[in-house]
Amino acid sequence: MRTLTLFLQYAAIAFAVFICYQIGMALYTQDFVVMDLVADVGTLLICIDLAIFLWHSRSTNAQNLQDYAHKLEQPVPTFVKVSRKLGHFGILLIITSWIVPMMN
Repeated sequence: MRTLTLFLQYAAIAFAVFICYQIGMALYTQDFVVMDLVADVGTLLICIDLAIFLWHSRSTNAQNLQDYAHKLEQPVPTFVKVSRKLGHFGILLIITSWIVPMMN
């Protein structure tokens, strides 16, 4: 399970780098549709949130169910809370990029 978590974390980081490259090239060449750019930014935020969540869940390793329940009661670090809010904002951006073209 640790191998899968580590693989997913690196895959999320690699996809975030690819999305950054895609956004950068679209802005540099001035060849983009605004709603596609909004969806790409939303995807980037979700990838960052996923990578931080996987990193934090991997660092809070528990041996048994009681240790896991005890660690769930601990307060979550601020950067995890901020990344979770950014992930939610990314979801809203993606939904917006789907809904706005339907309204036109």
